[in-house]
Amino acid sequence: MGIAVIYGSSRRNGNSEQLAKRLVDGFDADHIYLSEYAIHPIQDYRHSEKEPYPDDDYHHVIGRVLDQDKLIFATPIYWYGPSGLTKTFIDRWSQSLRENKTDFLARLAAKSAWVIGVGDDVPHLKGIPLVQQFQYIFEYTGTSFEGYILGKANRPGDILQDNAALAAVEEIRKSWQEQL
Repeated sequence: MGIAVIYGSSRRNGNSEQLAKRLVDGFDADHIYLSEYAIHPIQDYRHSEKEPYPDDDYHHVIGRVLDQDKLIFATPIYWYGPSGLTKTFIDRWSQSLRENKTDFLARLAAKSAWVIGVGDDVPHLKGIPLVQQFQYIFEYTGTSFEGYILGKANRPGDILQDNAALAAVEEIRKSWQEQL
């Protein structure tokens, strides 16, 4: 069971990262920090002749993601949605759809996914649009959406005070251990 943890924060060791690391501790995980890669915004070529896509790190990152069985998207909640880094990465999936839609969707359909969102402004309620956005993304790609954790935190380390988020992490870990 390989896990890709896709970190969408621009800050290392933030609360969403701490929660995700706690989730995958002891499991085979590929930690992918989107802030370490140059992934340019999507160019919309749907209605024009095929143009070259940006020469950046997208193919490398999506390849690492597609090589794993489970996907964990860990993002701060920014303006009731995912971080810009996370959104830009997912927007680029449109490029993969254009390059080889059948293969790309088949590979994503073989995966299961979880979402971790951490925010400070009533995230258990206001983080629901983030969850719904991922729900629709996974529905489109055929990815099995297994669940989410919404945590409340602001300053680094605050997430360790959110007992509900920590309990959710332990529940998921237990289910994974039972699968081994």
